[in-house]
Parts: sequence; structure tokens; C-alpha cells
Amino acid sequence: MELQILSKQIIKPSSPTPPELRRFNLSLLDQLATAGYVPLILFFANHGGAPPFEERSHRLKKSLAETLTRFYPLAGRARENSYIECNDDGAEYVEARANSVLADFLKEPTPELLACFLPIKTEAPEAADGGRMFLVQATLFECGGMAIGVSFSHKLVDAYSISVILKGWYQAALGSDTAEAEFLQASLVPPPEGIPISVPPTDLGAKDKLASRRLVFNSSKIAALKAAAASKLIPNPTRVEAITALIWKCAMKAATKTTSSNPPTLSVMSQTVNLRKRLTPPPPEYSIGNLLGNFVSERIPPAEKTLPELVELLRDGITEFNENGINRYEGKDAFLKIIEKLQELGALFMRDDVAFYISSSWSRFGLYEMDFGWGKPVWVSIGSIMFLNFVVLTDARDGEGIEAWVTLKEDEMASFELDEELLDFALINPSVVMLT
Repeated sequence: MELQILSKQIIKPSSPTPPELRRFNLSLLDQLATAGYVPLILFFANHGGAPPFEERSHRLKKSLAETLTRFYPLAGRARENSYIECNDDGAEYVEARANSVLADFLKEPTPELLACFLPIKTEAPEAADGGRMFLVQATLFECGGMAIGVSFSHKLVDAYSISVILKGWYQAALGSDTAEAEFLQASLVPPPEGIPISVPPTDLGAKDKLASRRLVFNSSKIAALKAAAASKLIPNPTRVEAITALIWKCAMKAATKTTSSNPPTLSVMSQTVNLRKRLTPPPPEYSIGNLLGNFVSERIPPAEKTLPELVELLRDGITEFNENGINRYEGKDAFLKIIEKLQELGALFMRDDVAFYISSSWSRFGLYEMDFGWGKPVWVSIGSIMFLNFVVLTDARDGEGIEAWVTLKEDEMASFELDEELLDFALINPSVVMLT
């Protein structure tokens, strides 16, 4: 597949940002977010009723200008990892053309090809200081289908924020009322005064050759997996718990097999948590900003563990977080408690004898509801995020299945993707079926 860039332009807000809103201070959690862009790609089929590409693109640009007025920090620039200069610089909008038919592309959507549909590299460091906060690429396929790839600076958004922004954008494109949303001010989780926070690096695991794979778990396989992962303590594990436990188990086996000379002696699974419904008082439901916590399941030897045992460890982790961990993000000493925990996690991540995994669930975010006027997407993908030992779970189109992107060291991935236990439940990068 070859992709040709047709044009690039800057879309500015339809109305200027008022002077009193020109500086948007970042919260502590925004400042602690890694540099780089959070990606998402929505693929739309042309079933015969879609307007010409030029008309679709015009609608996207017009509604994007309206969206930038409402979500005004997206049109600004991050400065010094402490604030966004809301100067109405705008978002970059790219038009491109692929010499491929969408259905053919979706037969084997590899990470390398998916990256072509994003307007900027995910690991681009300018996201943290001076780069654009929001970039879009609209790509036309030969069949008339299209892809909308979006890249948001992680300094301003998490995965939930993306769903809120895109909902506002597609509702603007349809001319309907947009969902109420609010940007999280720094006062929610304030940074310390007079103490600069350096930007965490984007090149986690860059010294290693990494490989990313897409796994698909359909609803029947998830039912079987949940049954296999059940126990007396947890008779009905969630989809996310069962799949995370399976991936963790198989990744640990791969790490042990491929590092026989110096195998890890401990393993850790760190999971991200949406804080929006856990803080007291809770922020607005449709709130924009990084509002993620994390919990770590008990450090365990990477020896053979059963699925039920791993699910119990994951459940214990979230239970402990809900009871005690949430306190880190509240009160005047939140900064010290958060930094202390991050230092603990960072020390574990850097140890050669620890297999450290990070998992994030984007499930139930309504990403398949994004209809800009020519139908809902036939597939939504993050592409891949090339961070070492990183797992991202998203909904399948039917709302029942789960897609997982897993990134490991190349040699560990070679073992992981052949694991018979994994293959009992997951398909490795199957074709995407374009249902009408």
C-alpha cells in the first residue's frame, strides 16, 4: 500500500478564545503524563450513500473549527510542561489518498500500515512542549471508504477524553447539540508550587527491538475464558480481568523462555484506572484531561500461575486501590504521595529481574458510535503503541468481543504469539469483517 499526502492545512477555531482563557494550567497528572501523542483511527466504509470525499472532508474541517472553539486548549501549544498557551494556533488537518481498497487493507492491518493513517508519530516528543495539541488525517481509499486518524497530545488528554472530544466533534458535524464537557483545571490535582516537573520519556524500552500484535477475542471465546478463569472467590470475572490475566500469564512464560540465562524473578502488572467516578467530590462526567490512576497487582515470581490465581491478584489490586489507593489523589499532600508511588513503580520498571507490564482498558467508551454523517465506523483501532510490555484493550465492533494490542520484545513476542493457551482463546491479527 502506498499513501500520498494531498494537502496540509491549519484549522483554527471558528471563534477566538477570550483573553481570560488564554492560559490553561496543567494539573499534576497532566504534567506527569509521558510526552507523545495518543492515537486513534476510525475506518468508514462506502456502502454507496457516502458523499464525495471533498464534501466529507469539508464537513470535517468546518465542524472541527467549531469543536476547537469549544475545546479551546486543543488549538493551543504546551509550554514548559506546566501550561497550555491557548493562542488559537489551531489543529493540523491532512488529506491523503491510499492506493488500496479498504476491504483489502483490512484483511491484514499490520502496525506498520496502520501508522500511515496517523498524522504524526505517536512517540513524537514535541507533544510535550511547543507541538500541536491535536492533529487529524483524513485518508481516501480507492473504493470511496475513508480513514480518520487523530493524534492528541498526552499532555492534555487520556483515552476517555478522546471519546468525549470525538463525540462533540461528530455531533457538531451532524449539527446536533453537543455533549456537555469541561476541561479539568490544575486545581483538581494541583502541582507543587515552585517545583518544575520534568516530562517523562516516550522511549520506554527503546533500547530493545519491540514487536506489537493485535489479538481478537470474540464473545464465545471470552465466555470460555471467563469460565476457565473463574474460582470460588471470583466465580464471574469480568472480560477485562480474564483477558488481562491470560495475556499476563502467556507474556510471563515468554519472558522466562527467552531469557533463560538471566530470567526475571518477579513480575508486576500495573493497570490504569479512570478516577472520574472515584474522586470525592467527583469531577464532571464529561471531563477532559489526564485523570488516570494506577494500581499494581502483587509482585509475583513469573513461575507457572493459574488463570484463576492471576484474576484474584488483579481483583485484589483494584479492591485495594478503591479502598486506599484513591487517597493518593486527594488532599494537600497528593503530590508527595503520587511522586512516591511513581518512584516505586519506576524503580521496579528499571530492574532487570522484574517483568513489568502495563495494561489499559479503553472498553465501553462508545468509539463505534462516531457517525459524522456517512455511517458508523466499521473498525476502530489505536494502531499500536510501541512501549515495552504495554497492553491496550478496546471493544470489538459488536460490543461483546475485545481487541488487544500487545507490545513485547521481539524475541518474547515470537514465543508469546505461538503460546497454545493463548491461541485457545485469541486470534492473531485476523481480517476485519466489514459488516453492512
